[in-house]
Amino acid sequence: MNADQRQPFLTVVKGAPTDEELAALVTVLSAAASQQTGPASAGPLNRWGRPTDLHRQAWGMPTSYIHG
Repeated sequence: MNADQRQPFLTVVKGAPTDEELAALVTVLSAAASQQTGPASAGPLNRWGRPTDLHRQAWGMPTSYIHG
């Protein structure tokens, strides 16, 4: 299939956009298509201050060490 037989990348079906508007739209769509879909950082997660930590039992209390 040569360049003349390919389907158009973008088709305007309503309105009359200017050349600048079409260029901006193509730029945004191209940038979105080239972005990675994976996580931004592969480093360790920082879970400091999570709300679930407030529900944990406090250590060092007399009831923390129950022996038999």
